[in-house]
Order: sequence, then structure tokens, then C-alpha cells
Amino acid sequence: MNSLSLGFLYVCGLSWLLCEVCVSASNGNWTPLWMFLIFFTLMFTILGCWPLSGKAIDAVGPIFAALMGVGIILYGFGGFGASVVGGVIRVLGGAVLILFGFLGYSLRNTEESH
Repeated sequence: MNSLSLGFLYVCGLSWLLCEVCVSASNGNWTPLWMFLIFFTLMFTILGCWPLSGKAIDAVGPIFAALMGVGIILYGFGGFGASVVGGVIRVLGGAVLILFGFLGYSLRNTEESH
């Protein structure tokens, strides 16, 4: 996470999830937006404000990426009712975030991550 090797993926995941929760809020369901704001604040408090070592940040960052992927997959399952294509894209995008989250977690102690 510190080396920003997967930073672009994390920013894309956060942006995608923010778009999903904003659409839910515009439809009258504000709970996902509040949950996202709590998640976002917690994530950046842990990763950006606490004096953690680079190794600790590399351990926590992929976990947050996997949680973002789970959130997008949950929206994907809910999206199958409106559009099958939209649901499939959300499920695949969330699965990619989870995959790269676990990939970042498995490579955090190797030379490839630096």
C-alpha cells in the first residue's frame, strides 16, 4: 500500500463504491452512504493518520481492498433485478478487487511488492 503498486486499484474501488452508495442514497436508502463514510474514515485514520510502519500498512491495506470488493459484490447481487449485465459487471469488478487484495496481501513480504 505504501509503494502505491495497487494504489490506483484502491482509488478505483473507492470511487466505484462511492458511486454505488450515492445512487442508493438518491433512491432514499441512506444507510449504505453512512456505512461508507464510517468505513472511509476508519480506513484513512488507520492507513494515513496513525503512526504505523510500512509493513503494518501493507498488511492492512489489502484487507480494506477486499472489503471494498465485498461491498461491490453485494451491490452486484442486488443489481441483478434491474439488469443482468450490470449485476455481472459489479460481481466481476468486486471479485477483481478481492483477488488483488489477496494478491497484495500475499506479496507484501516479497521483493515483488517493493
